[in-house]
Amino acid sequence: MKAHFRTATADIIRFVTLSMALLATAVALAQPKIEEFYDKDYGYSFHYPAGWQLHNLPEGEANRDIRALLQGPNGSSFTAIVEKSGTKNAETDNPATEEVKARVEALMSQTIAQVYKTIAENIKALVMTVGERRDLSNGIAIKFYISTLHKMPAGKPIIVAGIHSYPFRKDYAVSFIMSAFWEGTPAKEQEVLTAVFNSFRLLGERPATAESAQGEIPEPKKD
Repeated sequence: MKAHFRTATADIIRFVTLSMALLATAVALAQPKIEEFYDKDYGYSFHYPAGWQLHNLPEGEANRDIRALLQGPNGSSFTAIVEKSGTKNAETDNPATEEVKARVEALMSQTIAQVYKTIAENIKALVMTVGERRDLSNGIAIKFYISTLHKMPAGKPIIVAGIHSYPFRKDYAVSFIMSAFWEGTPAKEQEVLTAVFNSFRLLGERPATAESAQGEIPEPKKD
């Protein structure tokens, strides 16, 4: 499993670091249209306001994991990552069993250690605080949510949050990761960012269910 995470971790780190360095110019939030990105190869989708910059990246040796890059207002960004393992994810009849819960807890701890802590090191955060980790598993996939707050040497703290899913009977995992300056961000802008984040779902997941609505971005716990 460690090798499975390593390549995608490097891609996530490069993207988050680049996004924070670019500090993209603000994009107007009053958009007349909502676009949908659907990845037919890997069966997931998300929505975003028209006018945001979306880059759909083809697979190849130069890009093995990142499928989509979405640039939002004021330096916020979203990235869709597909991590291939070569082994099909095992299906479970009941996501609430103790065995499955333990499996999800192990995956969450591993993801925090291998992805989020490495991101913190690469963006030179002084402190990383895990705000929330939540099991969102359902009949489609093992799925969980993690939010982290990164205190920077100067400027506003950065939130990096992700929804990570392991679709049953597929040999890959899909992650949808957001990075943003949350502190001082207007409430309306926070609502838009949260709506984009919550819109991520796998093929077969119903919209507006309890499981799909739980991927909110709460304010992470402060030190």
